[in-house]
Amino acid sequence: MQRTIYILLSSFMTYLTKTISVRAFLLALPILYLCSCTTPPKAEKEPASKRPEITIQVASINLANFNKRMERNNIIELAKILKNEQVEILAVQGISRYPGVASRVDFVNELSTKTDWSNVFGEMLNISGKQTGNAIFSVYPILSHQNISWDKVITKSFDAALQTTIDAGARPLTFISTQLPPQATAYEQAQCSKLLAAMNSDMKDQLAIVAGNLPTDEIMYSANSFTAVPPPESAKSTISRIWYSANTSIQLLASRSVETDLGTLVIAQFGLSRLQKQ
Repeated sequence: MQRTIYILLSSFMTYLTKTISVRAFLLALPILYLCSCTTPPKAEKEPASKRPEITIQVASINLANFNKRMERNNIIELAKILKNEQVEILAVQGISRYPGVASRVDFVNELSTKTDWSNVFGEMLNISGKQTGNAIFSVYPILSHQNISWDKVITKSFDAALQTTIDAGARPLTFISTQLPPQATAYEQAQCSKLLAAMNSDMKDQLAIVAGNLPTDEIMYSANSFTAVPPPESAKSTISRIWYSANTSIQLLASRSVETDLGTLVIAQFGLSRLQKQ
């Protein structure tokens, strides 16, 4: 190899001495030397993509159209699915409870026992021994909660939104489980969407995830700084839908649905970034 390089250099130098003067050749030698010693510039590294600092797995299910008698086995099976799917926060709408009736399985108490999760329940209606409402279950601490009725939008409406603040590790998270009035007009749905957005405006830089029978119209959520998780292809009108803040601090990483005895469980995985210190 060294002999080959020597022969090539000798040939090149012979060519130069024949074509240019010796003095010019000697002047060019330093330039040739510098060129031969200079290493090619390294390609600039592309900036690494910003990865979320924490991921959370949320899910939602609507029981409003579950017309059968709730059995303990239904809840046990749901708890198994939640564990297999690694769900960490669950929103449930349209729950029916029968306080004080021993023959009836209580969905909220039974699921909490099977999962060992914290929970809050927001009542919508309590009549003739039957209680209906929404609930949120979480492996993370639930810092606060409040139940907000939609009667200011639609009078004589018993539907409501259960708002919680959850310590998700990276930052506080507003998580809402809501049952909107099924008979609401487009205008009334838009008013409800505005109120949902207002529920997240009290705390600076806080993020929100909303689950329930939300409107499908893009204008409803985009106008209020929300993005919608794409619904599954087999989505029905009663299926839970999930919205989340249109904010660079929250990313939708994946979504899917799982069929259960109680209905369709919609699952979404999000990536959260920590609050930046001022």
